[in-house]
Order: sequence, then C-alpha cells, then structure tokens
Amino acid sequence: MSQDIFKQRIEDENIEDTTTKDSLFRFFCDQELEESHGHELIDQIVKISRNPPYSKILYQLLMEYPDQFIKRLEIMNDQAAIIITNILGINSESEEIMQKLYSSLRWIMKSRVNLPFYLQVYSSLVTHSEVTNPEHLNLFLTFVDGQNEDVHRGVLVLVIQNLQLQKTKTLNVISEYLEIIMDENELSYGSFVNFVSVQTMCFPIIPEICATIYQDDKTRNHLLQRINSIIKGEDIPLALPTLKLITASCIIENCRNYTVSNFLKFLTQGCKISNSKIQVVSSVTISKLLKLLEVEKKDSEISVIHLAEILINYFKHAKVLDEYVEYSVEGLMYLSLYWKVRELIRMDVNLIKLFLAKLKETSTDSTNINTSFQYGVLSIFSNLTKTRDTNDKESNSNTRNRLKTAASPKYGSNNEQENQEGITLFNRELLNDNKIVSTIASLKSYKSGSNNSLSEVIKIIYHLSSDQRKQVRIELVKQGALTIVLNYLINFSEMKRHGNLIRVLPKPQDEIVQQCRTYANRSLARMLIVVDPQTAFSKYDSRVAIPFLKELLGPDISQYQGGDTDSYLHDMSLLDHFECLLALTNIAATAKPELKHYMVTQLFDSYLDNFIISEDSKIRKATWELIANLSTEVPLLVKFFNWDAEAARKRFGLSMQLLQSGEVSLQATIAIFLLHSTDIDPLAAQIVSDDNKFNTFIDIITDIFSTQLSEKSLILPMEYVLLNLAIAAGNHSKTNFSTLASNTKLKDCCRDILRSGGEEEREVIMEVIKTCQFK
Repeated sequence: MSQDIFKQRIEDENIEDTTTKDSLFRFFCDQELEESHGHELIDQIVKISRNPPYSKILYQLLMEYPDQFIKRLEIMNDQAAIIITNILGINSESEEIMQKLYSSLRWIMKSRVNLPFYLQVYSSLVTHSEVTNPEHLNLFLTFVDGQNEDVHRGVLVLVIQNLQLQKTKTLNVISEYLEIIMDENELSYGSFVNFVSVQTMCFPIIPEICATIYQDDKTRNHLLQRINSIIKGEDIPLALPTLKLITASCIIENCRNYTVSNFLKFLTQGCKISNSKIQVVSSVTISKLLKLLEVEKKDSEISVIHLAEILINYFKHAKVLDEYVEYSVEGLMYLSLYWKVRELIRMDVNLIKLFLAKLKETSTDSTNINTSFQYGVLSIFSNLTKTRDTNDKESNSNTRNRLKTAASPKYGSNNEQENQEGITLFNRELLNDNKIVSTIASLKSYKSGSNNSLSEVIKIIYHLSSDQRKQVRIELVKQGALTIVLNYLINFSEMKRHGNLIRVLPKPQDEIVQQCRTYANRSLARMLIVVDPQTAFSKYDSRVAIPFLKELLGPDISQYQGGDTDSYLHDMSLLDHFECLLALTNIAATAKPELKHYMVTQLFDSYLDNFIISEDSKIRKATWELIANLSTEVPLLVKFFNWDAEAARKRFGLSMQLLQSGEVSLQATIAIFLLHSTDIDPLAAQIVSDDNKFNTFIDIITDIFSTQLSEKSLILPMEYVLLNLAIAAGNHSKTNFSTLASNTKLKDCCRDILRSGGEEEREVIMEVIKTCQFK
C-alpha cells in the first residue's frame, strides 16, 4: 500500500485537530525517525490511540491493512505493541481479530527480518489477549539456530505462553516438529543445528517431550554421526550445539544414564580439544554426571581438579559475562560439592574477589541482572563456607534423620581430610575482609529472585554464624545478616494464634523451606546470643524474633496434637535448645517489662516448665538463667510462689533442691532468681510466714556458707537473699526472726565471711549481721 493511499484515508476522515492529523501523517508516512523524534511521536500516537474517535480510525486501518500497520510499529520501535493493544481495548479484540493479526505477524516474520522485534510484538499481543495459535510455532521453531540469543529468547517466551494457554496442543506441535526432523535419514548442517538447539531450549520446560526424542535411536544416530566427524577434526563448529543438548538433558535421570552409555567418550575428548568453550561445556556436563559415574564405578579419565581448573581458567579470563561464564559457574557449583575442589577455590584469592565482583555486577545493575548466575555463585559460596555441623551429629541421633542420611550417600562431597580450621579461617576472611554479607545485603535482585537464591544466602549466613567467636557474630549483625534472616523467616512463615500463644509454621509446607527456616532460626539465635538486642534490631523489634526462636525449642508439649505441619520440630537438637535459651536470656536481660511479660506467656508453660527438670545439665542451667532474667515479672513469679497451686509449690521445692545440688554455676543462677524474688517484699513475707519453708531455706543458706565459702559467684547473691529474708522476718514474723537471731551456726558462718570474704561480701554480710541481731 502506498503512502498516498494512507494520506488520502486520513484526509477523508476530516480530522480538524491539526496536531493529531500531522501525527497520523508522520506515523503512516515517515520512513525513518530520529530517536528523539521517535519517542515524541510514539507518545503522541499512544495518546491518540486512547481517544475513541481517533482510535476508531486507527482500528479501521489496522483491520484493512494489518501487515503495513504492524510494520509501522517497527519504525516507531513499539515492540510492546501499546498502540495496537490500546486500539483493540477500545474497539474490539475477538479471537478472530487476534488470529488475523498473528497471521500478519507470521507472514512478516517469514522474511526473517528483525525477528526479535516481531517476536516481542507477537508475545505482547498474546499477553494482552490471552489468545494464541500453537500452529505458528512450526515457523518460530525454525528460527532457533544456536546463534542469536535474542531470537531464542523470543521463541522461548512464545513457547512458554502457548504452554500456559494451550498446553496439550503446544506439546503436540513441538513433539511433531522434532519427530519430523528426527525421522530424516540424514540431516543437513542447518537442520542438525536447529534439531539439537530446539531440544536444548525446550528441555527445561518440557523435559518429558525432549527426553523421549533425545533417547530415540534415530536421534542417537544423528548425534553419533556428527560426533564422529567432530572427533576426526571435522564439523568442529557442531561440537558446541551438540554438547549444549547433552548438558541440557542432564536434568532427567534416564537421560544421564543414556548419556553415560553413549556419549561419555565424546565428553572426555571434548575436555582435551583446544577450544576453551568446548572444554567448558564438556567439563560442566561431566560435572553433572560425576555422582552417576561414581555409582556405576565408571572412570571419566579426568579428575575433578582438572575439570575445575578448566572452568576456573575460563571464568577468570573471560572478557564479558557470556553463556560460557554461566556454564563455568554452573559446573563449579556441582564440583564444589567435592572437598578437593573446595580447597582449590578457597586458596585462590583472586577468584574469590572475582566471584564477589561479578555477583554484585549481575545483581545491582538493572540492565545486567542475571539471577541464574547469581544463584550459581551463591551456591558455590554456600559449599565453600560449610564446616562440619554439630547439629547434624545431634540430629542424626533422631531415627528418622539417621535413615534419611543413610539414604543420601555423599560420595566425594565430604572427607575427613578437609581442614576444618582452614575453613573457619577462610570464613572469617570472607566476612571481615571481603564483606560478603554486606555485598549480599546490597544486591537488588536476590530478594526478588528464586527461592533457591534466598536459600543459599541463608545457608551462607548459617555457616558463618557457626564460628563461636563473639566478634564474628557481631560482624554478621553489622553487615545486615540479622535483617536478612528475619526478612526470610517472615516471608516464609505463617502465623497462627492459639489463645495468647503465637506459633509460626513454614510457608509453603515443603522440606526445603523447613530446612532453610531451621538454618535461619539457628543463625538468628547465634547472633542474638552475643549482641545487644536494644541496638541490634534496626528494621524490626526484638519481640518479632521470639516466635521464631521458639521453634528451636521443639514441639510445644502443652499444645501438641501431632501431625505433619510441625513434625520438623522434632528434628531440633539439644544444641538448638541450648543456643535458643542463651539468645532468649540475652534478650530478657535488657527487655522492657512488656516484652518480658510476653516472653513468659510464650515460653514458660510450653517449654521452660519442662526444661527446668531436664536431664541435660546445660539445658537445665540455661533455662534457670532465662527464668532469673524474667523473674522481675509477676506472671513468672506466680509460677513459683502461688502456693495455692500444687505445681507452684513443686517448682519452689525444686528450686530449693537445686540450690543445694553442689553444681555451683546452677546454684548461682538459682540464687540470682531467688534474689530477684525476695527483693519483692510480699514474696519474701510469704516465705517467712511459712515456718517449714523458711527454716529449710535458712538451713540451705547456712550449709552453702559453711561448705562453699570459696565460691564467690554463689556466696554474694546468697548473702543478699539472706538479707532480704532477715528484713522480711523482722517485719512479718517475730517467731522466725527470733529463730534467725539465735541461729549460732549461721552466725559463725557470717563471721567466717567477714574474716575471709571480699570487700563487697564483707559489706553485705555486715548488713546481714546488723539486721539479724545475732545473740
């Protein structure tokens, strides 16, 4: 259609607005536009397309001359097809109309001119209308030639859209397309490249179709024919598309077995060809097959170190971040499961710096975001930072975990020869010098990327937090690890209320999320053991951490109903309990009354009431330390001093028993709890008003003074307890005060402290002596 006819049609519409008329003339008639003028004109046409009277004119022209109209979009660079979607939205967009437009696009694309643009226009129309035509894939798939990434990306998007809208028909079209090529006795160079490239592209999204084609004898014959030529030094350019298909097929177990049986020799020789790209794809493919080769006891003839060196060399010397750099990272992700490779990478300081630089480069620049590359690098760091985990050993005492571990052989991934101290030193350098957590925290894309990337971030923090050094955990918090962990837990948890109790459950309920949340919870506890909760929390309040920390204490016995939703809580180890209690104790040390009250409500009946009688001395002591830090709160004190309740009487009696246990650190902790309790006059009065309990208490104090005088951490708080009881007896029980004043054994013990105690101990005991008025 000539420009004159367009001009005439616009003239015939009698458009009064000269600006609109001029814009339409330029849209239909200008052959080229400068970029600045193009932006200006497209804004004007988009505005016109939203005006119903003018939109109707454009709609009529689109319906009469769809091919020419669509080509005008190319001059305007309107690949999002905004103009057309506006026109259709105001006028009509039936399936018949959409198929008409798709046919025009298909006809235009037969010329193979500017395919990325027209594929994008086609995709934009599919997105807008949710109408598609899978038959057109028969043409689009021919564009896949292993060369133009933009074309491949456009075709792949259309394949995915067709699968979403018409899956069965789309699967049939693709399957038939590949079968027709496969059935040929001999394939031309171009047909072979297209055949393997389409499979490579489709394997991740329709593996069931591709696996069938890949394992067919006809496909094997086509591949072996070309492979034989490549090995002879002929058809070398076909090596890469062939290798890319083989590596893409590794996502299916049967295909991995098939590859080992038919193409292992080719992969091995590919590592020796003097072409770095061929070496990289061969190496990454063998890396994916290593576990299978070990199971079948087959030799790839190439060591994991040699495979790693091929990939590292390409990564370090690549000028741009091309697909072979991505292959290198993918291969190193697999190879870093092997301890020898981990040690090789840890020793390469320049490689570590390059990993971090590329990670930042591909995650912060919006024009260069590459989430798959990012996931690969994060996975490598996750493998590099992993030390032997004490929690793994304790959790494996659980029968279910032990069976799970036994069913998952590690092959070369773990070895007693790996230097654990070296890993710890590497982790400290990674944190302190390379600022890895700060780097991760600054990334814009990992939070919106796949859950897999988030999981690797959490694992890295978990591995770093396993270092017992206080300064390491403080540095983690400084670099933002606490916020990262809490963000993860909040985003992957569902909150449930049962009366006053708050529970959190994994969301979604799958094993990977459950495991990663456990890593996050453990990291949270480890950091909160050492930092000041008042200053450590920036985005959140410390109250937010309590429900997550609770998970480390295992199932809530008081509420437990059984079921799969909280079965993961049974995997919590004694170390989990211990570190959680330490973290809670640290929070309680500086908590305001409201937070302490909340902690008592959430923790005591569900956990602490059981833990105070734990057979594990560390758990028992840590529990009492937490109780001591919460003992300024009435809801907790009621649990011990509401003697109308049998449970409270038993708990108080337990505190008396443990106070004379001879386990000094536990005794000192309970002494502090009793000091806080007896500081409250009504509670001290309650004790002195009960003759039996008061006399028992005084006997215990006397015994401690006489037998454990050298234990300074115990003696001083017990002096304060005695002083509180003496004051209470003087105010509330003349009988018991008189008994106290005539207690010669206690009097002698006080004099011994006066002679041999420290300055503060002597000062307090002087007050005791004055208050007791010993006879």
